[in-house]
Amino acid sequence: MNRRHFLQSIGLTGLALLTPASWAKVELMTGVHYKVLKNPIPIAPAKKQVVEVFGYSCPHCYHLEDSLNQWLKSKPADVEFKRMPVVFNNPNWIFMARVFFTAQELGILDKSHEAFFHAIHRDKKPLFSVDALADFYAQFGVEKQTYKDMFASFTVDQHVRAAGKLTRQYEVEGVPALIVNGKYLTDVPMAGSRRALWDVVNQLTEK
Repeated sequence: MNRRHFLQSIGLTGLALLTPASWAKVELMTGVHYKVLKNPIPIAPAKKQVVEVFGYSCPHCYHLEDSLNQWLKSKPADVEFKRMPVVFNNPNWIFMARVFFTAQELGILDKSHEAFFHAIHRDKKPLFSVDALADFYAQFGVEKQTYKDMFASFTVDQHVRAAGKLTRQYEVEGVPALIVNGKYLTDVPMAGSRRALWDVVNQLTEK
């Protein structure tokens, strides 16, 4: 039985039961646990980087947050982590990317990121208009008009365009996806479970 058939036979549940230590002993296979990007994105020499490509409206991205936060607490100090909103050619994805970059430009992303995720998925708040967003982000000390102006700004436009270009270059077809060292893409289905995902990511940072 080859490796791919083995993974299929034990299923996602079986993989989820593997401990991080036991998973780390498994040799990663291209096309099974990760894929190599056709056109890698250069990063600084001797640098290690993990980029989470996500969408605020994506429930899978929301459910990844707990394991992601645990990984961030224990990740190697030399691994740089970034978040990037996915920008597919769809108004809803573009709108949510603007939410992310507006918060980033206003300097409130760190304290508002998780709160916005909870508001959308846990609290089911209808934050799908600029007015509703301005009201929501007021709790973080941002004047409503200031929020609206930044949301519509050229700066945010530029960020969204750049994220759209990177979404294509990263060959992202679904989220959440993890881009490692600008060369590799992995996700929960390829890794087998959310727990196993971070062991795959840790191994890929060393490739």
